[in-house]
Amino acid sequence: MELAWQDHHHARDQTWKTVQIVAVLGAGLLTVDSEYENAVATTFAAVLVIVASVFGVGITWNHRKLEIRKFIHLMNCEELLGLHRDDIIPLFSNPQEMKEKSERVQDGAVAVPHHFKPLDVLNLKKHSTALFILRIHLAIMAFAGLVLVMRSRIS
Repeated sequence: MELAWQDHHHARDQTWKTVQIVAVLGAGLLTVDSEYENAVATTFAAVLVIVASVFGVGITWNHRKLEIRKFIHLMNCEELLGLHRDDIIPLFSNPQEMKEKSERVQDGAVAVPHHFKPLDVLNLKKHSTALFILRIHLAIMAFAGLVLVMRSRIS
């Protein structure tokens, strides 16, 4: 179980690092654009940001699948150890059944993370860390595209 948690945390750290790298590249894009005011330099920098962001999306998507596998593994181990009880590790079952339980049990309940579809990124009613990270990548991609379009219009 400890290794599964370590894998999960390592993947989560890598996912956040992709966001950090893409954000720094986005800031670099602004620097290149303002320093050189050159459409070719801005284009290369924007393409770098977009490509890095596409890889970030792929990494995030892949790590979500890993997260689901690790949580299933962890929950199976917990089940075999007899830990799934409302007073130790409550499991989130169906929403109706959860409403009948105490607020403490509801707050502490765990469940396997859900798979999501590509369009879930646009659905702001759905939220998870992975969807948030995907939205950041898409926002930075859009930002790079906007800088590219604006530079081409100015030049």
